[in-house]
Formats: sequence, structure tokens, C-alpha cells
Amino acid sequence: MIKVLFLLCWLRTIVFYVLWVIWTLLWCSFAIFAVYFVPEHARHGFVIKTFCVVTLFLSRVVCGITWKVEGKENIPEQPCVVASNHQSPWETFLVQMLFTPQSTVIKKELLFIPFFGWAFKKVNPIAIDRKDGRSALQQVVEKGKERLQNGHWVAIFPEGTRYHWPEVGRFTRGTASLAVYAGVPILPMAHNAGRYWPAHKWLKTPGEITVRIGPAVESKGKEIPELTDEVREWVVSNSPH
Repeated sequence: MIKVLFLLCWLRTIVFYVLWVIWTLLWCSFAIFAVYFVPEHARHGFVIKTFCVVTLFLSRVVCGITWKVEGKENIPEQPCVVASNHQSPWETFLVQMLFTPQSTVIKKELLFIPFFGWAFKKVNPIAIDRKDGRSALQQVVEKGKERLQNGHWVAIFPEGTRYHWPEVGRFTRGTASLAVYAGVPILPMAHNAGRYWPAHKWLKTPGEITVRIGPAVESKGKEIPELTDEVREWVVSNSPH
């Protein structure tokens, strides 16, 4: 029975990736050109949110990965900095779907991925060189503040890389630095996506991912290390198992 379930998971994962690659090629090829006919403030919703909605739909229907979001009432009306733990690609899709328009802090290498990276570049993300820490922090703070002032959410994964569930890595100071510099709160988010869509692994297993969104953490009057620790402590304490 276990072998049958294992083989079924493999089959579903293969089907998912075949459909997802086809969807990526078709949508991104279309969006690269169609985006020029979309107002700038609506481009994220048109290009990225649409892509992520279909991707999550495929993961649910094909792989059996469902989800529930707790704490939606904590999302403020005004855009702020969103900070989430990072376990898999799944949460990157969900964050793009929940918060739009959005400028995501990403590693610049993602923009060179054929089709997907080319389309992502059209929505003006904050692409950083992680090898140059000082320059990356400056970009996050300066460009992030500009995006926030223009009414965009800024999403950051403070761990900087994906960790295996249920581990939570050390948070870098970029998230708190931006929030303090821009004078906006940080909206913390915790989840267990890596339980069903593991980091650095191909196979996906069915199950329900729990996403928790906490009350916004005020940045005014706080030191960057203090704010960083406060947000991380909330994520660690509220990470689902």
C-alpha cells in the first residue's frame, strides 16, 4: 500500500510539472508582450498574480496540496513589508497572490530564467546580488521605500534561502532596516509549506498547508536588531507543525 501511494505521488508530481511547464511557457510568452498594454500599477496583478493563481490551482488539483490562511483580518489597508519564513517555492506563489501590487525582493539570478524570469522583470522586482551584502541591503532599503511610497507591498523572505521544515533560519537585518527607514510596520507570516512541498526536493505529497498571518509589528521607535528578533520570534512561535 505504501509503495502504491509513493508511486502515485511520483505520478502526480510528474503530471504537475508537465502542466506547469506548459502553463509557464504559454503565459509568460504572452505576458511579456501583453504587459505593455496594462497600466503599470496593475502589471503585477496581471502578470504575476495570474501566474501564481493557476500554479496553486494545479498544485491543489494535481498534487492534492490544499491550504488555509489564518489571520487575514490582520492585513492592514496600507501596504507594508511582508516577512515570511521560507521553505519551498509554494509560499512565494501564495505571497504573490495575497498581496498586490507587490515588489518582491529576489536574487537577481531569477531574472535570467527563460520565460519566467523575463516576465518577472516586467513588474520591476527588487533584484539583489546576495554576494554583495552591503550593496544588497542598500538596494532593499532604498528601492523598497520607493515602492512602498508608490503603494506597493514589499515581500521579503528574511532567512535569505529555503530551510527544511520545520526549521526556521536566522533572519537578516534587511527586513527590519527597510521597515524602520520607510516608517512602516512588518506583517509577519508563518507556514508549513515545506511539509508537503519540501525545499530542494522534487516529490510533492498531498496535505493541507497552514498559513498564519500575524498582527503587524510596529517599527517606529525600535532598533533594527530588536525589530528583527521580534518578528522572528513571532514566526518561530506561530509556525504550524
